[in-house]
Amino acid sequence: MKIINEKGKLFGLINIIDLITIFLIIALVLGALYKFKGNDISVLGSNKTKEMEYVVRLIPNYEYFFGQYNVGDKLVQDKRVLDATITDIKIQDYYKSVGDENGVVSVQKHPLYKQAFITIKGTVSDKDPIFKLGEQEIRVGCSNFVRTKLCALPGFIYEVKK
Repeated sequence: MKIINEKGKLFGLINIIDLITIFLIIALVLGALYKFKGNDISVLGSNKTKEMEYVVRLIPNYEYFFGQYNVGDKLVQDKRVLDATITDIKIQDYYKSVGDENGVVSVQKHPLYKQAFITIKGTVSDKDPIFKLGEQEIRVGCSNFVRTKLCALPGFIYEVKK
């Protein structure tokens, strides 16, 4: 039995052009999935998820900006709502180190800026070795944007509560 017969069929079953077309369609579909879902493609099983609570310390800013966040706000990313909710907001005075003309350093309250600690509870993907909420890694020290429908401010993950 010939591999390709006189009609151009592979093993007498399928035309070689048809086979190439099928492979191209499969490659296009996988490429589109990778483009739109990134590294979250799970062909062989599902992603593990876990309920987690963490605290983000926002970059010091004007108190007005922190007032845009409310307990109960859902986090968003791109054009979708994430399974995460703001559960607590603490706004505190922001202190910074200031040196005088004699070289003495003192800690003083900033006249305009405040700092905010936002507690978030949500369902994160548990992909070894990291936890992710949307596209953001959930690890102490990682930068994290707290995005809601009204506001998006940068900060760092201050604490992870398991």
